Amino acid sequence: MIRIADIQDKMLHLVGWKQSYDLSDIMLSSNITQTESGMYFQQIHPLLTLDNLRSIAPDFQNFNWQVHDANKAYKSGEVVRVDDSLYKAIQDVPAETDILDSEYWTETNPFSEWLEEKTKASIVKLVNKFINMKLADKATKSLIENKILFDGTGRLTNKIENRNRLVGFEIDTVRSKGVTVKIDKIGLQMTNPGSYTLYIFHSSNPEPIYTLTFEKTKANSLEWFKPKDDILLPYESANTDAGGSWYLVYKQSELPENAQAIYKDRDWSTGPCKACSRSEFLAYQAWSRYIEVHPFYISEDEEFDPETMNFTYDKNYGINLEVSAYCDLTDFIIKQRAMFQDVLSKQVAIDFLREFAYNPNVRTNRHSINASKLDILVELDGDSNSMRQSGLSYELDIALKALSISTQGLDRVCLPCVNNGIKYRSI
Repeated sequence: MIRIADIQDKMLHLVGWKQSYDLSDIMLSSNITQTESGMYFQQIHPLLTLDNLRSIAPDFQNFNWQVHDANKAYKSGEVVRVDDSLYKAIQDVPAETDILDSEYWTETNPFSEWLEEKTKASIVKLVNKFINMKLADKATKSLIENKILFDGTGRLTNKIENRNRLVGFEIDTVRSKGVTVKIDKIGLQMTNPGSYTLYIFHSSNPEPIYTLTFEKTKANSLEWFKPKDDILLPYESANTDAGGSWYLVYKQSELPENAQAIYKDRDWSTGPCKACSRSEFLAYQAWSRYIEVHPFYISEDEEFDPETMNFTYDKNYGINLEVSAYCDLTDFIIKQRAMFQDVLSKQVAIDFLREFAYNPNVRTNRHSINASKLDILVELDGDSNSMRQSGLSYELDIALKALSISTQGLDRVCLPCVNNGIKYRSI
């Protein structure tokens, strides 16, 4: 499991595209010329020139771009021409909107956008290769999937009086950078139907990370709700510090009129009874390795402070959860992205050279790329008549294996050392 969009954004500037010397001919956006490593993709292979790249890109220079009309409304993504400049709508644009209004329009460079999209596609391909290599070595995996905290429902007589409290679960996840807990479903057992709003906080952020609203249709019974978006509780993220605790809560004052929570009668300070429910006991053994759940309440009038929380291990406040835990290497890859600069540059070079060879836009010729299809494929895959392995693809495989070895043992759960023992081979 990875958050590929986050990785693309952070790795896009790891290696850059070098600006053309002739700015009147090809001008790249500054978004793809940045380089954290000091490396440029053109350094990897001599065929990776901007002229060659332009020859396999869509023919933007001969596109018939529509002329901007200030009295017309435009859809998000539409491109218009104003004199010699192009502008792209970043959201739906109402009529009579000035082209210089940055809330709706941004100046665009179609060739740079195409190059950026291709580079991001190569990032995805590289990261998937790295993850699959780790999976093959059994160094990263899904830890638990779709485990429910407890079986059954609460008795209808087990109602919780509303006292204008903020109530719910403190969720402590395993202290491992590679592990992300996902809330697959949320179960609510309440006396009345209606609209229920839940909030998910992190101890490092005073504002809710997620706000969820569910429409309960049945009285007294436990109903399960699947959030529209993924609810992820990572070890650290852009919105949270490393470690800390998560809080899944609701305000009793916001419950529908006369609604009360029905709690499950069990002791949350310990595991369930093995003889009472074997399935619940086995589920607890699985999820308790990666999360801890502590029911609590605090007055809505008080400032939210973990130090003033009152833990109530005999009540769950009508909440049940279905959870999964995955090895999420997103944060590791982002923080250690400098280790990926060599493999990324090789992956991008391979993808573009292969596109040169197969020429999908039928625009390359001997004047634009001074190499035949056979020559390019030899550069990529080596000489098939030779016993010696060679080519950029072979070099990438070697670099990926080296990267896999160098990243072993960096996380005890998701990037452990993989010792396959001594192998004996005949010579």
